[in-house]
Amino acid sequence: MQVTVFGVRLSPFVEKVVRGLQLKRVPFTLVPPASPFDFKRWSPQTRKMPVLDVDGEKTFDSTLILRRLDALVPTPPFFADDARVAIRQRFVEDWSDESLYWYGMALRWNPANYAATAAQIVGSLPALIRPIAGVLLPRQVAAGAWAQGMVRMPMEVVVSELGNRLDEVLELLGDRPFLFADRPSAADLAIFGQASMLRSGPTPQAEELIAARPALVAYLERVDAATRGVS
Repeated sequence: MQVTVFGVRLSPFVEKVVRGLQLKRVPFTLVPPASPFDFKRWSPQTRKMPVLDVDGEKTFDSTLILRRLDALVPTPPFFADDARVAIRQRFVEDWSDESLYWYGMALRWNPANYAATAAQIVGSLPALIRPIAGVLLPRQVAAGAWAQGMVRMPMEVVVSELGNRLDEVLELLGDRPFLFADRPSAADLAIFGQASMLRSGPTPQAEELIAARPALVAYLERVDAATRGVS
C-alpha cells in the first residue's frame, strides 16, 4: 500500500492526519506544495490540504481521510467500540475542526500577529514559489479568516474565549488519559492538531493560555507520545 499525504504540517488538519497515520503505524510520504498550482492538481474540488492518496485513490478533508484510514487499517481504531463514547468523540472532532480552529485563525491573522504568521507560512514553502506565494497566499488565507468573522473581534475577547474553550477541553477530558477513553481517538488527533498550530510560534497569546494549564500540557504530551513516529 503506497500512502502519500499532500500538505504541510503547519496546517492543523494535515497534522491531524499525520498523527493518525503514525498512530496506526502506516508508512507514508508527505508531499508539500511545489507550486501554487499544486493545490488545484491535488485537490480540484476544495483546493485545500490535506489530501490522502492511497495507491492512486485520493480522499479529501481530514475527517473523511481518517474514516478512510479506519476502513483500510482497522487497528487501532479511531473511535471507541462503545457507540455512546464514539458519538462524543465524533462530536469533539467536528467541534475542534469547525470551531476551535477559528480561534487560532483569529489570533494568527490579528494585526499583532499577521506579519509573523505570513512569514511562517511563506517560509514553509519551497524557495522557488515563495515570491509569488508570499504575495498571494497570506492574503487569500487572511481573507477567509476575515470572512468567517472571528478575526474582527478584539484580541482580548478572542484570547478570553479561547481560554474558555481550552477549559472546556479539560472538562470533557476529566480523569481520563484521552477524550472519553483510555486510548487516543480522532477527537484527540483533532485537538492535538489545533494545539500544534496554536503553539507553532506566531500566536504567543495562545501559547501562554496552554502553558498556564498544566493538565492540558500533560494531555497533549500523552497524545504526542502515542502518535509519535517516523514518516
